[in-house]
Order: sequence, then structure tokens, then C-alpha cells
Amino acid sequence: MNPITVLFFGSQGAGKGTQVKMLMDYLRTKSSQAIVHIDMGQELRDLRDSGLWAGVLTGEVINAGHRMPDFMPTYLQTKKLVTELVKGDEHVIADGLARGEDQTRAFDDAMTFFRRSELQIISIELSETSVVKRLMARGRNDDTEEGIRNRLSWYKTDVLPQLEMLKSRGRSVHVVDGEPDVETIHQDILKKLTLI
Repeated sequence: MNPITVLFFGSQGAGKGTQVKMLMDYLRTKSSQAIVHIDMGQELRDLRDSGLWAGVLTGEVINAGHRMPDFMPTYLQTKKLVTELVKGDEHVIADGLARGEDQTRAFDDAMTFFRRSELQIISIELSETSVVKRLMARGRNDDTEEGIRNRLSWYKTDVLPQLEMLKSRGRSVHVVDGEPDVETIHQDILKKLTLI
């Protein structure tokens, strides 16, 4: 199988994590290639819990529901790509990246460098009401209603414009409805990526 490169977009609560896992499980049944998975939310939470000074500061940003300064996700995503793209035929599945202009440019430039001309974007769209309902039910300690609304606000102002930048750079953007059940969404994603 040719390696696939997919960047997931969608506000918190849109079900990106579930769909990323389902896509990776599907790929494991179809190919023996390794998967480089960049989950920026998890990378930042790991950093927060590391005991480093950078981790303390990262925790403050997360708890306030603010967006991380671009340099940190750029550093974390670059480090992961450099160390885990060993042979060059790995699948790359990324979630929670391209949250600001500099991050987006850095990720897209990395894709060019790593010869990933086939980068595709899956944007899972969900209403604000559904997002708040889902996140409050999830019960994570950073999921206060104020924190959620802060993240939704910067998602609209900072993140959504990145889809336009990626389109302008010739990347394929597939919009997926995030309201149906997880299996329906999964099948829609597989179709859009021409995996079925």
C-alpha cells in the first residue's frame, strides 16, 4: 500500500481521537507499514506532566483553554517526524496540528521535505451545541464550560483559516459530518480517502 498522510481537523469533541484510532486500526489490517501518529493534545499533556519548566507553563496554557504559542507544537511535531519516519514508507496520521499560521506552514513544509505530496485533510464538522454537550459529558478536568467556549472561540478564529491556507497550497480537504454515529463517520472517511 502507498503510505497515506492524513491531517485531522475538528474542534474538541468532534470525535477526532475516535476516528484516528479507527483509521489506524483499519490501516493495520490492510498493510504492514508502521504508523507515525502525532496526537498534539497528548504530546502537550505529556509535556505538562513531565516535571519540566516547559511542562508547568504548558499546563497553565491548557488549563486556561488558550492556544499554545506556535513554536511548541512546531517543535514537538518536527521532533516526532524526524525520529519516527525511519524508512519513509510509514503512514502519517496527525491530529491537533496546524492550529496557527506558523504551525501550519511548518507542518506543510515538513510534508514537502518528507515527500508527502499526497497529504490529505479530514475536517470533521460538528455544531457548537453538540461539542459542548459531548465535552461536558467526557468529564476531563480541563473541560469546564468556560474552557470549552474559549477553545471553540480560538478554533474558529485561529484554526479554521488554516484549512484555507492548506487548500491554497494544493492540499485536498475533505469535509465530514461529525453528527452521525462513529461507524458511519468512519466509513465516510475511508471513502473520502479512497481506501474503500
